[in-house]
Amino acid sequence: MTRTLKPGQSVGEWMLEELLGAGAFGEVWRARAAAGPARAAALKIPRDERGARLLQTEGATQAKLSGKRAFPEVLGVSARSDPPYVAFELIDGESLRERLRDRGRLPLPHAVATARTILDALSTAHEAGVVHRDLKPENVLLAKDGRVLVTDFGLATADPSILEHSLIGEDGGDEAAIVGSLPYLPPEVREGKAADERGDLYAWGIVLFELVSGSLPGAADLPSTGRGDVPASLDAVYRKAVARLADRYPSAEAAIADLDRVRGEVGEPDATTGAGRRPAPKAKKVDVGALLDRVEMEEREFLAREFVAWVTDERTATARIGGKTYTFDVKGAATPGMAVLVAVSPTSAVILRAASDRST
Repeated sequence: MTRTLKPGQSVGEWMLEELLGAGAFGEVWRARAAAGPARAAALKIPRDERGARLLQTEGATQAKLSGKRAFPEVLGVSARSDPPYVAFELIDGESLRERLRDRGRLPLPHAVATARTILDALSTAHEAGVVHRDLKPENVLLAKDGRVLVTDFGLATADPSILEHSLIGEDGGDEAAIVGSLPYLPPEVREGKAADERGDLYAWGIVLFELVSGSLPGAADLPSTGRGDVPASLDAVYRKAVARLADRYPSAEAAIADLDRVRGEVGEPDATTGAGRRPAPKAKKVDVGALLDRVEMEEREFLAREFVAWVTDERTATARIGGKTYTFDVKGAATPGMAVLVAVSPTSAVILRAASDRST
């Protein structure tokens, strides 16, 4: 099947325009529709029979995921044309590998948000019965419109019989029982065991480290190594993602739950700079049991209304009620000097809104 392709050549309903890239199993071309409405596409064309089998797997897998968030749209699949191909939407952007190579690590909120979108993609794929098996920065696309897309499902286990005993390396060499790119392979796969969803989560952990640090991890490295703005909670997520199989996250959803707590600490990325914007303060429950014990019955009607309290330290807030000053405990960390609008009933109190200082 090995052939030489060139610009202007017709492949199915597409006309080749420009070679975008080449790998061990084939080439990717920019193409346009040969007839009908003007359309552009990225055409993946295999180099040989093995590449054709992989492309068939990828086409079937990505067609199953096409249209879902974090996956490129599949515009067409042809296993019978000469040469066969899969046509994807043409993404205006760059791979995560190119981004890391050219500009280094991402701002922390941007890195965490990107890792979260990749997890969403893995969760969707796993729910569809698909294990990626080759997640790495080369296979994550950063579109100029802000989308983060996971692609290259050629090694996915939609049809595991195709790859039952192959090593697919960067040079296309073969060795038994291992599939994927070495730095992202979990220990159990290196030992010759089959990959499942947890193998994707291991690879995701390595990608998370690269997003935060700009490089692959060393043996004892954590995301916080050499970067002072990384919270301990992110180190914990990384450790659990790359742990031995028994201690690793059991599912993408479990990792998402922990990563969302990290996002609450680092904030959301700014749309233009990627720097952090702290999230709006969440409602904090206030324990008023001790307060109500000290309040005369005639004051309880007043307490059922909203009032302003001032946080004096991380655990305490005070309020003037009916000419008296009351102190109560705040459940959860608060910022000294924060103004909080509190609604109190005889059994509970909830901070409704919070301001950063007394000027609000």
